[in-house]
Amino acid sequence: MINMDKLLNSESFLVNSGLVILITLIAVILFRTVIFNSLMKFAAKSSSKYDDELIKVLKRPLTLIPLGIGLYAFIFTLPLQDIYQTYADMLIKSYFYIAIFWSIASAMDPLRDYIGDVYRFLSPTLRAWIFRAFKFLAYLIGIVSVLELWGVDAASIIAGLGLFSVALALGAQNFFKNLIGGLLIIGEKRFKQGDWINVEGVAEGEVEKIDFRSTLIRRFDKAPIYVPNSVLSDSEIINFSAMPYRRIRFHVGLIYSTSPETIMKIRTDIESYIEKNKNLVNSDEISSTIRVTNFNDSSIDMLVNCFTKSTKWHDFCIAREELILEIMRIVQKNGSDFAFPTRTIHLEKD
Repeated sequence: MINMDKLLNSESFLVNSGLVILITLIAVILFRTVIFNSLMKFAAKSSSKYDDELIKVLKRPLTLIPLGIGLYAFIFTLPLQDIYQTYADMLIKSYFYIAIFWSIASAMDPLRDYIGDVYRFLSPTLRAWIFRAFKFLAYLIGIVSVLELWGVDAASIIAGLGLFSVALALGAQNFFKNLIGGLLIIGEKRFKQGDWINVEGVAEGEVEKIDFRSTLIRRFDKAPIYVPNSVLSDSEIINFSAMPYRRIRFHVGLIYSTSPETIMKIRTDIESYIEKNKNLVNSDEISSTIRVTNFNDSSIDMLVNCFTKSTKWHDFCIAREELILEIMRIVQKNGSDFAFPTRTIHLEKD
């Protein structure tokens, strides 16, 4: 144990302790200001943004290193007995283990962003899951290393946790079912973050987040819906964002007094407009259909079926509006008109 009387009466101890504390504070201040700012300036010279992010996230855990060195120097000045000196050494080693593995776990976020930028085939959701697992593994290895340092049999604890996990799994089947469902969704690439999907009878909207248990779908009225992953993995999903084009389909009702020749001219003009419009898909990519389809009660119906190049709702509405207005001009230019419901009544004379 520490001899307190000897400790308090030792001027050299007080001087040495004061120097250690002062040097440690100076080292911490220098690291967080001069050294850190120098590293940031050096990283700013590169074209990559990821080295800047890496230095920022490592600032806090790496600050523990000069603190640890100062703590070690302070303990070294203490007149401890051998057994307590051993514990102090183990404490310092544990401190550095924590600093190292904390730094590794913190570096996972900028590394995740860098991998996503280089390897585009990895979806944001898949990257998030992978690096969450890496971060958890870094923390786990750090804890096991500290336990092993203190003589604790970490293997026995992990085995015990394994048995506990089996018991937990039996009582949390829905959680693991949703977890497996989320892995299937990501692996099969049914949809990704930002896609517009429709799950019949469940939800329709934009995928905002795919988590371990559920997926957040933001409806178009901005209301959030949290759908269990097991439901999504077992349901039929329409992914509208995967469409190469978006379809415009409606009928134009022409009056019955329109001659066949006029109808053919109207059809040709509409087809010509679709071919020339930059927002609509031309016949080289996909065929459009402009055909007379039916004799309706009050009109001759012409089907207009074509596609927009953009699948975004706003762009689709603009292209459809332009097409409708142009069809109005074409019909009027060719001397025809649009039909509306009419009824003719014949009265017989007595």
